[in-house]
Amino acid sequence: MGNKNKQNAQSSAGNKLADQTYKVMDVTEDDLLNKQQEIKDLEYSLDQRETAIAQKELELKAAKEAITKKEVEVNDKCVQLEEMELQAKNDFPKLFEEKFAAFKKQLEQREAQCVSELASLEAEKEKLRQRELTIQKDEIKRDSGYADDRARLDDEFFKLRKMLEKELASKRADALAAIEKELSEERASRIANLEKDIADRLKAHEAAIQQEKNELEQKRKVFLKDQAKLDELKDEIEYQKQRLQSSKDRLEEREANLNLEVDRLVESERAQLRKSIEQKDREIKRYIEDSASLQELLNTYKKLEHDLGEDPQKVKDELAKQVETIKSLQDDLANRPLLAQEEFNRIKSEKDSLEQACSRLSEENRSLSTIRKGQEELEENIADLERRNKILSDQRDYIEAYNNKIQEDLERLQASYERGEEREERIKHIEKPLEQISYKERVSDDDIYEIQWLNDIQGKFDLVGFNFPSRILKAFHTSLKTAEWSPITVLAGVSGTGKSKLPELYAHFGGLNFLNTPVQPNWDSMESMLGFYNSIDNYFDAQPVLRFLAQSQLPPSEHYPNGLSDVMNLVLLDEMNLAHIELYFADFLSKLEERRGKKTVPNIPVKIGAKQDPYLIPMGRNVLWVGTMNQDETTKSLSDKVLDRGVVINFPRPERLERMKKLSDPSSHASKLITKKQWGRWWAEKSSFNDDQITPYKLFVEEMNTSLSKVGRALGHRVWQSIEYYMLNYPDVLEAQRNNDDAGLVKAMKVAFEDQLVQKVMPKLRGIETRGKSKSDCLDKIRTQLVNDDYTIINDFDLACEFGYGQFIWNSANYLKDDEPVNSQENAEN
Repeated sequence: MGNKNKQNAQSSAGNKLADQTYKVMDVTEDDLLNKQQEIKDLEYSLDQRETAIAQKELELKAAKEAITKKEVEVNDKCVQLEEMELQAKNDFPKLFEEKFAAFKKQLEQREAQCVSELASLEAEKEKLRQRELTIQKDEIKRDSGYADDRARLDDEFFKLRKMLEKELASKRADALAAIEKELSEERASRIANLEKDIADRLKAHEAAIQQEKNELEQKRKVFLKDQAKLDELKDEIEYQKQRLQSSKDRLEEREANLNLEVDRLVESERAQLRKSIEQKDREIKRYIEDSASLQELLNTYKKLEHDLGEDPQKVKDELAKQVETIKSLQDDLANRPLLAQEEFNRIKSEKDSLEQACSRLSEENRSLSTIRKGQEELEENIADLERRNKILSDQRDYIEAYNNKIQEDLERLQASYERGEEREERIKHIEKPLEQISYKERVSDDDIYEIQWLNDIQGKFDLVGFNFPSRILKAFHTSLKTAEWSPITVLAGVSGTGKSKLPELYAHFGGLNFLNTPVQPNWDSMESMLGFYNSIDNYFDAQPVLRFLAQSQLPPSEHYPNGLSDVMNLVLLDEMNLAHIELYFADFLSKLEERRGKKTVPNIPVKIGAKQDPYLIPMGRNVLWVGTMNQDETTKSLSDKVLDRGVVINFPRPERLERMKKLSDPSSHASKLITKKQWGRWWAEKSSFNDDQITPYKLFVEEMNTSLSKVGRALGHRVWQSIEYYMLNYPDVLEAQRNNDDAGLVKAMKVAFEDQLVQKVMPKLRGIETRGKSKSDCLDKIRTQLVNDDYTIINDFDLACEFGYGQFIWNSANYLKDDEPVNSQENAEN
């Protein structure tokens, strides 16, 4: 029953697939996508049918196990019967005889039933076996018919796609032509309007500049007049300042002397006055004492006169005499105060004269203070005028600087819009030959064997003290040959393992021009790598990469003898992931991919200035691109865009550090330049593999792609096409085909395919979790594939699962350690 369901399911799926194959609808892009989806649905339905058949087979296996179990139970019962029979013979002979007939009859019935059941099971088993054989035949027939139907469907699908692409290309070309025409007209209109607008703005700007220049000139003249007046005033102020200073010095000297004289005279007069007053006081005191004594005498006389009682006349005469004496004394006493008064008046007069002199000196001091105040005001005015002079000088300098800047801007703008002959000068600077490129002799046109050429390079590696595994050299060489599919080769690994040295020595010993370009962390555009137009200096700063690319696309001639278009050239982007590769190399990746299969290569436009047509750099096939990268906290990871369009070669970690026993100058082993024509002879464009040779590898990749789909990853058509193209151009594969060595071809194809698994497929697994369903549904299945086909990268695969902190990270190349570098003696023998 299970075989019949399986056969019906397969037949139904095959018929359904055949019916879907012959349904050709309108050839539009949406219908084509719908048909692809239907094919995927049919394939999914077939997978479901196959799952159901597998379930039926499991049920059949369970039935077989049940039959085997029943056979074991029957055997156990037979043993039990024999034991019971033996016991009956020994212990119960009578009972055995009595019950033997009944039990024998029952046993015979049971045995007949078991035999019948066994026969029925055997018949069912044989029926199931026949049905399984029929199913297998039907499967073989179905697979054959399915393959034919699939091939026919693929053929029709290819024809429909070609027809659709042709129609779409025609429609796209018509639409692009119309759009380009419309854009051209719009561009011409906008450019005309823009030029008119720029001309108007330039005229207005020039008029404004001229007006501003006139205003500045007027201001300059006024400023010069003010400056002259200020200089005259400054001279006058300086003269007055000197006069004032002289007067001030004299007055200060006079004031100092006058104060000293006044002080001396006042002190002297004070001393004399004090002495005179003291003397007068003594005289007055003496006069008072004399007057007192006279009064006492008079009183005595009166008393005596009274007491004596003399003749009055006599007394009168005597009194007259005394009166005259008293009068004389009084006159004398009266005269003496007049002298003191005169002395006092004299002193007072001198004092008044001194006070007048002091007043006069005070007045002179006040005058000097007024003069000093006026001088200070003049000094402040001078300082203010000096400040104004400095401000005006600064304004003059600023106006002159601004005027010069405007003049420079005007000259620069005039140079940008009026001097078109500078384009030739900029192009001449771009096409200036590089000094570091040595212009060696070309090799002859005789055909050179590729293997012999590689062995010669490997031998020279050893001569200069560098050893690289021959497998790395061949992988690097093949990656460069497959630049049509993978335009950039990335060398990754531990720092100090020769990632930068390999391209340099390969180019030197192989005869390729070489340019090493260190990538800077601040590269954020293509201009960072090629160069940019400096509008301030009106100068195009061409970087060495741009000059090398321009030189590599120019043929050698009498006028330009350093052209390199006929030889091979190699550019190394050292530490390329210090900056985001998509920022500065995205245009190159797109253009290099665009040239695939075309005779006319695309161009990279380089802006060289305003209103100047860009300089076009052809993406010639004689320029090869290589990059090196380290993995640390200062670098950026590679995106899928770069991984799909490049080849990543991992350098192995050294287990044993080598000493530098010798180091010679590589220039002594330099080779002649290899021509582009000779390189093309080693390049296989069309696949020479038959289906038997290439199909196993294709199925291997498809099975890996199925496993990747379980974790949301996928390998595109480009990846497989790059793998096949790499295998086709691998040197050992070409050598085996040339020698008709089938065994060597099988071995070389496997080695090349293993290289591509590491270079193209394993980087796509980066970040997959190494536990849970991601591991069981994806990584474990891929590992089983590698083990079953005996690939040597299984150890590196396990390390990528183990040391990625829970994520798959491929960062080793231990599979290359078994491949020892070819020494110079072996190279000589070859």
